[in-house]
Amino acid sequence: MTPPNALVHKGEAIEEWTDVHFFRPLGFRVARLLLPTSVTADQVTLACLALGLVAGHLFVYQVEWLNALGVVLFVVSDILDSADGQLARMRNASTRFGRALDGVADSLRFLCLYIHLLFRAHFSHWGWQGYALVLGAALSHSLQGQISDFVKNAYQRLGEDGGGELDLYEELEPVTGYGPRELAGRIYRSYVQRQDRLFPATMALVRATPVPPPAGFMEAYVARQGPLLNFLPMISQNIRFLLLAIGTYYGMSWFLWLTVVPLNVVAALVVALHERNSRALLGEAKTVPVRP
Repeated sequence: MTPPNALVHKGEAIEEWTDVHFFRPLGFRVARLLLPTSVTADQVTLACLALGLVAGHLFVYQVEWLNALGVVLFVVSDILDSADGQLARMRNASTRFGRALDGVADSLRFLCLYIHLLFRAHFSHWGWQGYALVLGAALSHSLQGQISDFVKNAYQRLGEDGGGELDLYEELEPVTGYGPRELAGRIYRSYVQRQDRLFPATMALVRATPVPPPAGFMEAYVARQGPLLNFLPMISQNIRFLLLAIGTYYGMSWFLWLTVVPLNVVAALVVALHERNSRALLGEAKTVPVRP
């Protein structure tokens, strides 16, 4: 079992201010409380999901205090989302299934939100434009979250001694059967495939670089890709709670338009610059040993 210290966050380079100073410390306290119990990290993930589903449901109502309660429940759900990973690391019990379940839970929490916003659009007679806006925001949110997670994991793998949770598709075990674990595995395999399509140059760089990477390569990677980490809080999960609070006060269309327009512009810039830097690093990595 890992001593429960230095586990509050994954590293200041990739963590947002709100994670370092709020979500991780509170998640750490929850994890420490659960450490001597029989509660598993996967059970904490399921509790996170349950709270998130209730939070998403509350946004179907055009009632300000219910929407505000939904924001609070999303924040509590995210504290549990931080606690599950820290509990698994404390017990040295991190698994690929746990990561897949965590990703599925994150997706389902916000899928529930957007489904209920579709109902809200229907009851409010927004018309087809409203439906299109909600669907566009849902797809944008999913894409922005994957971009943010990938850039962080790639940074840990290539810039920090081969850490992070970035998996290669060819390293995943085949999935057979149709139970909950198999469903989570299929969803995760699809998620990993999208990484290759979104970041082909970076994935080529990952495959060409040994683990851990040479020190000189890591320095070059950090110098080129490190500045992009500053843009990730604009498209990561924590920004959603602020946007939902804005939508609660000014109208939910604010939440949707902010997700679709400015956040997509930031996401597109991050992908373009990240891929440009990866291509440059590939060109400079002639002397880096290629993994067999």
